[in-house]
Amino acid sequence: MTDPIDPDTLTDPRDAAAFWFARVHSERMSEAERQQFDAWLRADPAHGLEYRRARGIWNASGQLGEDRLRALVQEEAPAAARRRSPLSSRRRVMAGAAFACTVAVVAGVALPRWMAGDPAYAAQYATQPGQRQRVSLPDASVIDLNTATQLAVTLYADRRVVALAAGEATFSVTPDASRPFYVEAGGATVRVTGTRFNVRRDGDAVRVAVDAGTVAVEAGHWWNRSQVLLSAGQGTRTVEDGRLSPSEKWDVPTLLAWHAGRAVFRDVPLSDAVAEMNRYGHPPIRVSGADVAALRVSGVFSVDNPRAFLDLLPAIAPVRVQAGSDAVSYTHLTLPTKA
Repeated sequence: MTDPIDPDTLTDPRDAAAFWFARVHSERMSEAERQQFDAWLRADPAHGLEYRRARGIWNASGQLGEDRLRALVQEEAPAAARRRSPLSSRRRVMAGAAFACTVAVVAGVALPRWMAGDPAYAAQYATQPGQRQRVSLPDASVIDLNTATQLAVTLYADRRVVALAAGEATFSVTPDASRPFYVEAGGATVRVTGTRFNVRRDGDAVRVAVDAGTVAVEAGHWWNRSQVLLSAGQGTRTVEDGRLSPSEKWDVPTLLAWHAGRAVFRDVPLSDAVAEMNRYGHPPIRVSGADVAALRVSGVFSVDNPRAFLDLLPAIAPVRVQAGSDAVSYTHLTLPTKA
């Protein structure tokens, strides 16, 4: 009998994805394993991509028929399934098929082409704080990267995938119904065939806004995922449990003002405005005190000229700007001292 596989020893994301897919659908995961699985997904955007690929393999395998799938599974594979309480026939085959994938890749056996799917194009792009960049892909889609953004693009014959590790980007996707376009951002997945939309990722927080067309967004833990359909002028964001907020009408042109080098604030807390300006890499601004943070501000500011933001602040809010002693010091915003 084959020894149990330790997922920590599977250094190839494809191997680990096959293992976790089988484990997730075994209905025998412990809470510790669930936490380990979630940590694995968060550790690298490639992990989520390979896990969804494993799920796609299973979805495609539904067209083969159960007899053919059983023929792909080694005798040891369904043994665990046979020891369990009765499962549906499809669930048994699913666990076995995923196990077969794991055995195959660990043993070095080449998977069928429809499983492996070698990319036709792969590249990584990144911007520094304060930098913006436009990228044209071989399929004529265009990606605009905002400040401090990292993403990886992988184009296959049947799909186009972008893994957004950090930052913000706008995607103008060339329509192709035969090759859906996916953006993976943490626990969220955006799926389109042709549209223009914006995705921003700050750690585990993800925001999606649609400028044209429609998109489908999924997010949440594997056992409690939510899906939201968005059309032009709508947006959604992840909430505390990783699920998605309901679709809302958003001011998308304002969200996309960064394309023109502007940040637009309409009656927002000063703390939010400062956090936005700090994204662009100038000497950081620190708000001193909750009273200052709660002040409301409005205005249009250049993200390329942060000094102008600081110069104008005392005219639009009752604050005092206290510069640091050198270029790397924080600039403090405080309430004016009383005479």
